[in-house]
Amino acid sequence: MKNHRVFLILCVLLTVGSFVLFASDYDRGIGAQIGRLSGGGLSFYQELNAVSALQATVGLSLSSYPGYTSYFDYGLGVEYQKTFFSSSYQDWFETDLYWFVGLNHGGSASWDGSGIQSPFTPSIGFGAGFGVEPVFLSHLSVPVSFGYGVFYTAEGSTFVDMLDIAFLAQIGVRYRY
Repeated sequence: MKNHRVFLILCVLLTVGSFVLFASDYDRGIGAQIGRLSGGGLSFYQELNAVSALQATVGLSLSSYPGYTSYFDYGLGVEYQKTFFSSSYQDWFETDLYWFVGLNHGGSASWDGSGIQSPFTPSIGFGAGFGVEPVFLSHLSVPVSFGYGVFYTAEGSTFVDMLDIAFLAQIGVRYRY
């Protein structure tokens, strides 16, 4: 009977030990992001390798109150990030400097009780820039990025009125796992 317990404890230790050896290096994350290019909403993060990652942000907003104007807004932002400098301080703090390239697609509409007040207006954007992502205790990160973007919104009288070149300032918070 004692041999069975020792064998069982050894099996449990080997199983747990193998999970620790093959555990992820916190290469995924989930949180919230806000910015014109990234969009505003839930943010998903996935490292592709040691120096590159993809971030996707999905946002959806629907507000409807009887007697008031109702709104529908959505946005989808995707960014490719490439780390060019990384540093860590002991076991509780590290930071990454990266450049990014991103795409955004969104749309909005509004209506009141009498019908459509503002028709559906789609938009698309492209941008690039630099960012910094401090990571605290290997899990909590706060990505901050800056850059420039070109945005096209399907409203306006001329093509030039539909284009907008803008400075980008984006921030988020995510839990890495």
